[in-house]
Amino acid sequence: MDSPLRKLTLVCPRSIEPTLLDTLDGLDPPLPGYTSHDGLGRGSSMDLASTAEKVKGAMKIFTVQMVLPENVIPMVLEAVRQACPRRQISYWIEPILDFGRLQ
Repeated sequence: MDSPLRKLTLVCPRSIEPTLLDTLDGLDPPLPGYTSHDGLGRGSSMDLASTAEKVKGAMKIFTVQMVLPENVIPMVLEAVRQACPRRQISYWIEPILDFGRLQ
């Protein structure tokens, strides 16, 4: 039976974007694809924020989203954990009800 699809979202400080992307691009087997974008994170934990970010009340973040078989997610998370041993890398997993491409 095929593993159900899940959406994995990773959110991290923008400063580790190159390391995170290199890690994801270097996985074997390769990921089927992912989407990434910059953003601003707000919340009570601003430990790694710069002084300017603390004054602004928002930290520069980087988000990656991907749709994967559920059984692949532990391997992805472990690779990220090893390559980016930093606090404040958040992740969550969501069920995918349907996935396809419009033709």
